[in-house]
Amino acid sequence: MAEESERDIAKPGSGPDPMAREFAMAAGGEDAREYLREQIELTRLQKENLIELNAFELSHLRWRSFNDRMKGAMQIMLVAVGALIVVAIGAAVWNAGRASGLVVDAFSAPPDFESRGMGGDVIAGDVTDRIAAIRATALGVTFSSSGDVNKDRSKDIKVEIPETGVSISEAWRYLRSWLGHERHLTGSLRELGQGQIALAVSLDGVDTITESGSSSELAKLEQKAAEDVFGEFDPVNHINYFTAQGRFPEAYAAAERYVTVAQGSAARAHAYELYSFATARSGEVDLAIRRARVGIEIDPQVAAGHYVTMRLDFGLGRFEDALREARATLPLRNEDQPTQHQGAALAKIQTYARGTIALLLGDFANADGRYCAFGCDDSERFLARAALAVSRHDVAGSRLELAEAQAAGPVDPENVAATRYLIDMELGDWPAAIADATSARVIARAPQGDMSRRIIDVVAFHDYRPEFAVTEAHAGWFAAAHRDIDATPGDCVPCEAARGDIDAVEKKPAAAAWWYARAIRDAPSVPFAYTKWGAKLMAKGDYDGAIVKFAQANAKGPHFADPLEMWGEALMQENRSDLALTKFEEADKYAPNWGRLHLKWGEALGYVGRMDEARKQFAIAAGLDLSAADKTSLAKWTALHV
Repeated sequence: MAEESERDIAKPGSGPDPMAREFAMAAGGEDAREYLREQIELTRLQKENLIELNAFELSHLRWRSFNDRMKGAMQIMLVAVGALIVVAIGAAVWNAGRASGLVVDAFSAPPDFESRGMGGDVIAGDVTDRIAAIRATALGVTFSSSGDVNKDRSKDIKVEIPETGVSISEAWRYLRSWLGHERHLTGSLRELGQGQIALAVSLDGVDTITESGSSSELAKLEQKAAEDVFGEFDPVNHINYFTAQGRFPEAYAAAERYVTVAQGSAARAHAYELYSFATARSGEVDLAIRRARVGIEIDPQVAAGHYVTMRLDFGLGRFEDALREARATLPLRNEDQPTQHQGAALAKIQTYARGTIALLLGDFANADGRYCAFGCDDSERFLARAALAVSRHDVAGSRLELAEAQAAGPVDPENVAATRYLIDMELGDWPAAIADATSARVIARAPQGDMSRRIIDVVAFHDYRPEFAVTEAHAGWFAAAHRDIDATPGDCVPCEAARGDIDAVEKKPAAAAWWYARAIRDAPSVPFAYTKWGAKLMAKGDYDGAIVKFAQANAKGPHFADPLEMWGEALMQENRSDLALTKFEEADKYAPNWGRLHLKWGEALGYVGRMDEARKQFAIAAGLDLSAADKTSLAKWTALHV
């Protein structure tokens, strides 16, 4: 009511009464003047009151605005806190649903073992460590993933949830158990009497596994139990573990068993890939390929079958088949792979496939994925680069990489000898090539754990015999060359090309052409046989025929420098050095440190009268490795045009 009275006073029209003022003025005198003073004072007071009231109203409105903003902010905070709680609960549920791996719960042990410090908790810890070590060993030789292995630490944290008496760790464990896919391992140690003990372990969904022996063999029993448990928990990497240990018969048995228990098309296809590798290590390579193809038939979208077939076909020299499987791997999707091969594993397989394709097409600058797709230490990386450098005719670069490999740490002596052999071949140093190839073959044929003697011989045979036979022919040892090459299979493409090389060295052009044609028939997408055939045609003066073969090789392997360089040489022989320049320039993109390329490029420039440019190419050639014949040719050109 007071507020309303104040508003009534302040509203328009209040203040001195006009009629009273007129009456007072008419009456005149002191009373009239007093009345006017009172009215003026009243007006002043009303004005002051109005000013104060206005300030009060403004302050009141500001407070109400601030109060409204605070209420809004509080509501927003409550909504945000609620959203965070919902997100946290959702994240916990999501993480619990994704929980997987193996959790080792507490073990039990007899009191006397407890008193000796070998209680159930210690044994559980030992088994956990052994399983984790097995897993790490397996992952060191494979691209497959594996679930984590952990000892249950749910009682380590005891933060209580108010008014429930349930710890957060226990609630989290129940949530994982309800929604997740973890498997729990429990165990017990029992005394059997007469110094004998039994270690029993029980994994969710699997019959109890019992290992028994003397009490002094507890560590051995723990290791055996850990291996058996890991085999049930992760049968894929169980196979890889035995392989890493060199226990190949056990790896074969584990792979054979997994084929019978794998569930789902992707897992079954993967099982046959593992079975195929284990079979190959036993020496039955053709049977291994057939088993890998069974996996491909089961699920052609699984990369593993294509991968193992690609590797085995490449090793046997079946280049067209290897190229087909490598190309089939590239479009495969991550979601179609078995769990162990999703993500990084598929990426590594596809990197390996791209490297294989590059190697088979002569694109040596992009072929390193074949060597290091699944990881290389420094020495292995340098050795791979050394081999690829010499394939690009970069002898100095190859030697540098080889020296880096030896400086980086322990190196595989077989790979060192093989790389030296490639350098020897590039330089035409046939005695050195024979010595290095012999050394590499001896190392390759050395025993390797429990690996089959047969597969060791198969690998050494295909890796070294074809080129070794060609080296023998260049050294003039034709009988030895034929003895070695005649033992190679008829479907081995590099073996067929090597037969052609040997016949060419022996001046048997018709026989050489027959073998090159056969190599092309068996691997029409690979450029090497076309290039070799073209080189032999050019050597006997058939430049048009040679150019046809070089063009075909270039169409198959556009980044392969050899047919481009030789194409340029053939054009020079036909007095078309102007056209040869284009071929040399293109070849330089893929083999920039090839001494002969720069020599012939300089010669072509000289023939078309561009001597300044020719001298630059000769200077480059002089700083690179050249054969004796090329050095003589370079000396003649520089002597004439100094």
